Amino acid sequence: MIDELINRVKQGFDRIEDHRMPGGNLRYALSDVLMSAYAMFSLKDPSLLVFRQRLEERWENLKRIYQVKAVPADTALRQTLDGVSPSVLQAQFQDILKLVEEKGLWSDRMVLGNHLAISIDGTGYYCSSNQACEHCLVKTRSTGKENYHHQMLAAVQVHHGQATVFPWDAEPIQKQDGQSKNDCEQNAAKRLIPRLGRSLAAGAKILTLMDALYPSGPCLKLLKEHQCSFIITIKEGYVLIQAEKMAQNGELKTYSWEEGQTLCKVWWAENLIHSGAHQDLTVNYFHFEQVDSKTGKTLYSNSWITNLPLSEDIMPELVATARSRWKVENETFNTLKNQGYNLEHNYGHGEKYLVSNFAILMMLAFLVDQIAQHADQYFQKAWNYCKTKKNLWEKVRQVFDLLPCMSMNVIYRFISKDVILDFPMLE
Repeated sequence: MIDELINRVKQGFDRIEDHRMPGGNLRYALSDVLMSAYAMFSLKDPSLLVFRQRLEERWENLKRIYQVKAVPADTALRQTLDGVSPSVLQAQFQDILKLVEEKGLWSDRMVLGNHLAISIDGTGYYCSSNQACEHCLVKTRSTGKENYHHQMLAAVQVHHGQATVFPWDAEPIQKQDGQSKNDCEQNAAKRLIPRLGRSLAAGAKILTLMDALYPSGPCLKLLKEHQCSFIITIKEGYVLIQAEKMAQNGELKTYSWEEGQTLCKVWWAENLIHSGAHQDLTVNYFHFEQVDSKTGKTLYSNSWITNLPLSEDIMPELVATARSRWKVENETFNTLKNQGYNLEHNYGHGEKYLVSNFAILMMLAFLVDQIAQHADQYFQKAWNYCKTKKNLWEKVRQVFDLLPCMSMNVIYRFISKDVILDFPMLE
């Protein structure tokens, strides 16, 4: 399946209209520039310099596996990518995720009936006290010196019972064109939420999982406008005041169950008024606690609001889904930063969109890897043989640079010893 995914990426890049003006540096096709950068992240090279240094020994495999006809020099690659609008790269997630639907992989990733859970959260990926561009977020230190940084809001499809996560979209948190004020995560969410349904599988619904930054009236109304259900962490506000009064009067509904050596209990209420400013908006509330059955110690507790109807029979799955929000942090951001993807490394900053485009291309490479991890038996066998992801990436690079291969599938099969090369003995 891995080669189908890489081919889908290439087909998407081929359809992107070239932004460069006639008469400019058009020696390299835009799809070759994009695919070269994608290959760098797919192979987990730590820098563009390393990618270029290994070009001679891996050139034939770049042509065969990534369908690259020519790789531009560092400056040409960065300058070309710098002018590409992030929106055309964001659209590539949809093309890749369509293959997930075509393969029938959504069926075992649904929750609470026919919902696909999309966890949304932000992270930083670039910071400098020297390099800046027109889209940089600017933070002034106590010393008066300015720091320049970039952040990204990611939407990631998660499932509480599965280790894989599928990046759904990525929105740069950056100064918008013509604006002087810093951008923020909530503004990025306003741009991202309307796009959530565009990769939706037939018959499925979106269920957004969000942290305590998002239970505002305008955000809930935006989600409703775009037919998105939600489970959002809540830490303060009028909903909690109402829930506390109901708890004191014994009016909250309850349900309990056991998980191993722990006791789980949920309290909930429906149709609570959101706030004084949004009295026309009602939400459902539930609070969860997990207690050690032997010691009585509370191991976990949290409260959420949702627009899903609440009942006893969905409570275990509802809580598990709500708690799976953390996968956007642990299974996505931590993986990208600590397991070979080098999210926080500086591949180049540029003057417009370069640093954001590098981050989006890295997310696309991560999406392909996650789908392969979920559904490609040869990826799974190679990973099992290598034990860790870092070892797998290193082994892929070694084979890629050393042996001529017709596909990435062959590389995985070679790593897992599914394919054995028989070299003649020299006398």
